Amino acid sequence: MTQTRAPWGTQRMGPYAVTTTSPQYTPVIDPETQIAVIVDEQGRTVELGGHGTSTSGLTSTKTVPGDGAAPGGPSDTDSMESYDQDESSG
Repeated sequence: MTQTRAPWGTQRMGPYAVTTTSPQYTPVIDPETQIAVIVDEQGRTVELGGHGTSTSGLTSTKTVPGDGAAPGGPSDTDSMESYDQDESSG
C-alpha cells in the first residue's frame, strides 16, 4: 500500500500572527464647512496626517508625412502620459 505525501507547502505553514482591533473611523460632512472630516467611535474629529499632491497629464503627438504643402500619406498619432507626485508631509 502506498502512502500519499503531504504537499511541501503545508510543512511551511504556521499559526496566524496575533492581531489587534483597529478603531472604527467614519467619514462625515461638516455641516458648517461642507468639508469631509473623519470621526472616531466617540464622535471626535480625527486628524489623518498630511497628504501629498500629484498631477497627471496626457500629451498627444501627431506625425504627418510630407512638408505640409500637399496632402501626404497616412499619419500616425501617439500619446505620452506624465505623472508627478509630491512627497506627503506627516
